[in-house]
Amino acid sequence: MKTTFVSTFTLLNSSRTQLQSQTANLARLQIEMSSGRKADIGLDLGARSGEAVNLRSEHTRLDALIDTNALAASRLDVTQAALKDILTTTQDTLATLVGVRDTAGAASVARSSAEGGLKLVIARLNTQLGGTYLFSGINTDSKPVQDYFGTPPGANKTAVDAAFLGAFGFSQGDPAVSTITPAAMDAFLNGPFAALFADPQWGTSWSSATNQTMTSQISPAESLDSSVSANEQGLRKVAAALTMVADLGADRLGHQTFKTIVDKAASLLGEAVVGITTLKGEVGLAQSRVKAASDRLDVQTTILNTRINELELVNKEETAIRLNTAITQLETTYAVSSRLQKLSILNFL
Repeated sequence: MKTTFVSTFTLLNSSRTQLQSQTANLARLQIEMSSGRKADIGLDLGARSGEAVNLRSEHTRLDALIDTNALAASRLDVTQAALKDILTTTQDTLATLVGVRDTAGAASVARSSAEGGLKLVIARLNTQLGGTYLFSGINTDSKPVQDYFGTPPGANKTAVDAAFLGAFGFSQGDPAVSTITPAAMDAFLNGPFAALFADPQWGTSWSSATNQTMTSQISPAESLDSSVSANEQGLRKVAAALTMVADLGADRLGHQTFKTIVDKAASLLGEAVVGITTLKGEVGLAQSRVKAASDRLDVQTTILNTRINELELVNKEETAIRLNTAITQLETTYAVSSRLQKLSILNFL
């Protein structure tokens, strides 16, 4: 038979161990009560903790896609608005040209309308969102189109001036502009001038955008183009039509030569309306796809969140009862320890 050695020290040490255990338990319950979640997921779930980790990882990945979609949606919304403005300007300028074509002395009206339209188109093509240019393709840190009317003149203005001087031997502001024949103007418009808006001169003097556009991953298995490049043919045609009316000396030309410019510009603007409308449709489709993908991701994250909560959340009522019990036990242990500390053999001598 073996007896257990009993002493005040042994009793006090036992109480101290209980105090440490109960204090740790109380701290854990207080965390669970305040956060509503298990304090130690691995300890509480055991083998199921791997499932919780995987669910949280997937939830984080889908959340990142939702954030990406929000950015893509904003970019598409602003792009759609810019294209709408460009389309409206194109249609308004076309209507003005048709109205003044056969009106002598109306060249200044056409020129003023085209100049204002060109300024607006360039401004819209240089639209920024969050510090990035929307129409620059993947070259988002560079302005896609230089300011034609800037000081000093942009490369696009310089190229047009050089082409005009090379073709006719004088500048657009020279009185000799009135001597240009319809045939000579037609040859210029379809030759040196048209080349300025075709590759490679378009990329040299007008645009720094890339043909490749931004691509966004909108779901785990789906991606789409989320921007429009300033290099699109419809946008080039708008720029060409507005430039020829605004800056080829329209108000100094003979009426028949002026009509040659108007006819060419009207033809380009008509083609541009079709091209820009197509671009707007493509952007609209992308907007619909982004919204649909975001809606699906919201459903998936809700399902994942529900399962994560099932694994990690605590029962508040049950936790409150356990917390109160733990506080009571701790207070009792403190009381017992205090009584033990007062025990002394001297009290019994």
